[in-house]
Amino acid sequence: MGGPNSFHLCAVRASDALMNPLQHIDRVLNVLYRDVVKKNQLRLKTTIESVRWLAFQTCAFRGYAESVESLNRGNFIEFIKHSAKLNDKVTEVVLENAPKNANYLSPMVQKEVLHILGNRVRCKIREEVGDAKFCILVDEAQDLSNTEQMAIVLRFVDKNGLLRERFFGVVVVKDTTSLTLKKEISDVLTLYDLQIDNMRSQGYDGASNMRRAWNGLQALFLKECPYAYYVHCFAHQLQLALVATSKDVQDIWLFFSKLNSIGNLVSVSPKRHSELQSTQVILSVNKLATGELQSGKGVNQIKTLQRAGRSCQQNDSITFNHHDQVDIFNAAIDFQSMELNQRFSESTVELLILGTAFDPKDAYKSFKVDDICDLARKFYPKDFQAETRALRSQLEHCKIDVFHHPSFQNLSTISNLCKMLAETRKRETYYLIDKLIRLILTLPVSTVTTERAFSAMKRVKTKLRNKMADEFLADYMILNIERELAEDIDIDSVVNEFDSLKDRRVHLQ
Repeated sequence: MGGPNSFHLCAVRASDALMNPLQHIDRVLNVLYRDVVKKNQLRLKTTIESVRWLAFQTCAFRGYAESVESLNRGNFIEFIKHSAKLNDKVTEVVLENAPKNANYLSPMVQKEVLHILGNRVRCKIREEVGDAKFCILVDEAQDLSNTEQMAIVLRFVDKNGLLRERFFGVVVVKDTTSLTLKKEISDVLTLYDLQIDNMRSQGYDGASNMRRAWNGLQALFLKECPYAYYVHCFAHQLQLALVATSKDVQDIWLFFSKLNSIGNLVSVSPKRHSELQSTQVILSVNKLATGELQSGKGVNQIKTLQRAGRSCQQNDSITFNHHDQVDIFNAAIDFQSMELNQRFSESTVELLILGTAFDPKDAYKSFKVDDICDLARKFYPKDFQAETRALRSQLEHCKIDVFHHPSFQNLSTISNLCKMLAETRKRETYYLIDKLIRLILTLPVSTVTTERAFSAMKRVKTKLRNKMADEFLADYMILNIERELAEDIDIDSVVNEFDSLKDRRVHLQ
């Protein structure tokens, strides 16, 4: 009735719109809202993936000039530009197409994302440890900014019977006194609910602040947990013994002194280095010509003449051999034995020897029930208490049941034995044996993981990046070193945590 704008037709159109819920304003707004949220999430996910990839590859984040006009805006922004080229949806939401108040490109956002990822890795390591006993490996070194950094590594056996050494963090220490180191380590362990009472061993270098029997770092932890046995890194022990030997045997000391002087003389001058290389080439060519060196195919060689005085040379050779074997070799071995005996305590040696009773090599030749029972009774009384009789019974049955089982043949290490007990579910039957093996495996024999950590630190904190913040360095390093765990982090959960940290200008949920 009436024209197209009559009251009747307007009422009809309004009635039709009311009956169609898809046209309701709240539904339309909800659709627009969800689309905005998806774009915001995609933009943030691109930032997260960029941060993670750069940490994996030990790359710098920022550039010298990050403006739009710059041809190289730094690794972080350039990686986002590269991602945008491969995905049109990413192109629509990043860089110049992103809202000015939430482009997720600022250094602060990069640090927040990196910190979330770093904490996720630490939480994963904490989950791996569970209720297991663990060992701490600690070492200190200076970075390029002359800041003293302390690397902390956890050594433990996970629920699957696998021996793990996980880099847990690097901490800045104002000084390297034992009390300061003790406080910093305890703070890190407490933050992630790692009880010192569950510590069963400690591994450090041989510095006095670490190994002193009364007020060293190992002694301070032993006061809180008397079963956290200290074991000096084997590789470092050997190095110290070799250094001491080289000083005590005069011929060896003279040799390395001259060698060090020659190395310094040549390396400080490019001209001398070039001359040394040229001389080496000439000597190699001459030796190839005279037959002293083999070319591999028998060409370019001439017949050598017999040298005069051959018999006299043989006598000289005998004299030289006697000098090398008696005056140098035997003397060096004697000094090395003395140094190693001084650096290993009797209790540590006894603990390590008893621990080899589970060695599966040579058909479990080292397996001795009495030694294993002594190990549990003497070194781990709190973990077994009144269970020593049950332990002996399990050990006797284990000789018959486990060691003749096909799955337990040809194992090479104690860690393989622990893993096989978990895989075959024999650990449920021999739970006391499994517990003791796990305690033995926590004993540190090297600080390889800490050396890896400092090697990573040298790659991360270079001369051009020596102003890197301490927290940024720690988060960066744990992603770089524990890449296996960092790759499995769920990106959606990182987005949720990033959104929950503070009130954001845009919606991510």
